[in-house]
Amino acid sequence: MEEWRRPPNGIGHTRRSRSGKAGRIGKAAIAHLVTSATAYLGRSLGKQARKVVICGLILLSGVYPLALGWRASGRTTLRHALAWTFATWVAWDLAFFLADLLPGRGADLVRYLALCLTSCAAVAVLGARRPGVTAWNFVVLSQLAILLVPIAEGLGEVRLDPLRLAFLAATLAVGALNYLPTHLAAATVAAAIGCGVELALVRSAPDATPVLERAAPFARCLLAASPWLAFFALRGKRLATSPFDRLWLGFRDCYGLVWGQRVREQFNRSVGNAGWPVVLRWRGLRVDGEKTSPGDADRAELLATLRALLKRFEPETNGAEHDSTANQ
Repeated sequence: MEEWRRPPNGIGHTRRSRSGKAGRIGKAAIAHLVTSATAYLGRSLGKQARKVVICGLILLSGVYPLALGWRASGRTTLRHALAWTFATWVAWDLAFFLADLLPGRGADLVRYLALCLTSCAAVAVLGARRPGVTAWNFVVLSQLAILLVPIAEGLGEVRLDPLRLAFLAATLAVGALNYLPTHLAAATVAAAIGCGVELALVRSAPDATPVLERAAPFARCLLAASPWLAFFALRGKRLATSPFDRLWLGFRDCYGLVWGQRVREQFNRSVGNAGWPVVLRWRGLRVDGEKTSPGDADRAELLATLRALLKRFEPETNGAEHDSTANQ
């Protein structure tokens, strides 16, 4: 009976020992894999959470420079474009949080809405001149309605064909090119990169490439930081020496290339007809060739001419204030 329980050759005993050792090794390997996977997932989620928190804080803090811009604009024609910008920023806040916390169709819809509002804010600047600044909002609303047609056709899903994608990209590019030659170039580039990556994500959803997925957090941080970049660019720029150049550069940076070039052409035409030996360059007033520099009286008249050209962009009741400032 004892020999039946324990074979003399010891084969049964050896097999039981090897199987038990293999089982222990397998359990240890599985535990090691589970521990490693859990640690890696924890590290990944920690990095993702940190990115979400950093980007979210930058995005929320961007309301402050926007509020300062709203306050500084007074009742100028730029107020309408800033109103569109505030609506855009609220949409980007919601889009970023949904993209990181609740990704899916809802996040894609809000991201596309934020892109549409960004293009509307860019186009709103192009109509920021009296007397048609209020009516221009209907043009911008029509643009927004056209851009939202893919959502209506897709019944809640964004369906972008190449033509509509090109239209949205073109309107975004107009805003970027309008402010690229100003002191807001850094903020413009940051916003353009962020919008470009987000547009690529909308176009490729839900099959986004790993490259886009990795680039998305950095692009969102750039987009979130664009108001601060604009704020520091305007605060840190070198002040012009003359009142004329201060007025001109301030207008140019706020309204961009389209209106800046239009006002510059009108001013040069006016001073050419008056025979003044100056020309308005993109960076300020310059003496034309080797002619004599204008005196103080001529400079005052040049400043008055520029102010007259800018009246369509400024508050209607602010003319007396400008005259008193010029006299000072």
